[in-house]
Amino acid sequence: MAVSSLVGLSHQPVLPPAAAPATAATSSEVAPQKIIYLTLDMDMNELMYRKIRSAGKVWYDPAVFSYLEQNHIPATFFVSGLFAVAYPDLMHSLASTSQFGFENHSYDESSFVPHCYWLRTLTTDQEKIRQIQETEQIIKEDTGQTTTLFRFPGACTNAQNDAFVKSLGYAINDGTDIAGDPFNKNADAIVHAILSHAANGGTILMHIGGPNAPESLIVLEQIVPKLKAQGYQFDKL
Repeated sequence: MAVSSLVGLSHQPVLPPAAAPATAATSSEVAPQKIIYLTLDMDMNELMYRKIRSAGKVWYDPAVFSYLEQNHIPATFFVSGLFAVAYPDLMHSLASTSQFGFENHSYDESSFVPHCYWLRTLTTDQEKIRQIQETEQIIKEDTGQTTTLFRFPGACTNAQNDAFVKSLGYAINDGTDIAGDPFNKNADAIVHAILSHAANGGTILMHIGGPNAPESLIVLEQIVPKLKAQGYQFDKL
């Protein structure tokens, strides 16, 4: 705030104007803005990839990206390496703006622990390293960004895997505000889940639409204005 100097006045004490008491500046200050991080998983397993190659299946909703771009919403994508292999042009396009960040979601949705939904289980440390390092290299080549965060497929992990991934130089981010949008056609329930767990500094975990997350766009169109109205500012990780 600019402060004016008063010169050439008498030695009488100068009082603040009546319209601006000493407490006015404090009371009129805007409260610190709350930050929330929007993340969307780019999932891809071998079966999905084969359907792309054989039938031209599309595993994302282009309107999700358009909505984020048109409304200037920063977001971070957690990328399966096989997704980037399937859609390199999309990766290049999204990376052309500083609005988006890209992080590591392993290579082909194989689980680091047994009994994680229907996912194939990795059984050796060498397999886990390959899943992470191949994805890291692909993302670097496609986007120019270096990944520092890791998200487990299915968000399935344990203390041993957490320690192992951290030993490779990654921090783990499996989200704090889980949308539950995969294979879920109840948009109202997804919106409620996100809004009820929103918190300053929290990370929303969603997906990029398509047949496996059909309501993601509708959900974004509802949560973005509602969270902004609650004083949240979106940012990328």
